[in-house]
Amino acid sequence: MKKIFKPKHTLISALLIFMAGFFSCGSIAPSEKIKEWVHRGALIVDVRTPQEFAAGNISGSVNIPLAEIENRLDEFGSKNGYIIVYCRTGNRSGRAEAFLKSQGYINVINGGGLQDMLKALQ
Repeated sequence: MKKIFKPKHTLISALLIFMAGFFSCGSIAPSEKIKEWVHRGALIVDVRTPQEFAAGNISGSVNIPLAEIENRLDEFGSKNGYIIVYCRTGNRSGRAEAFLKSQGYINVINGGGLQDMLKALQ
């Protein structure tokens, strides 16, 4: 009998997150939109590693590393809620945005990198 290779679930999720980012436009939201969404009470998610998060982050943001998003979707709340994701440069947050949208989250924007977010929130 022929054996069929079945990759582990985490490998599939990592591939999905990578591919979602690969095919997304990766554009960073304008500062005005970021400010508006923060005013509306958006969930701000830092998708960097815990070490990067500990070195500095946006006040009030939560740390959900990109590699853990699929297993922590319940922490994102309503699929209609406002979500801003950011990282160091906007690359990982672009992949996070695309993945969340593929999971049915409607109001997700890429805040870009930490410095982009800090500048937008001035």
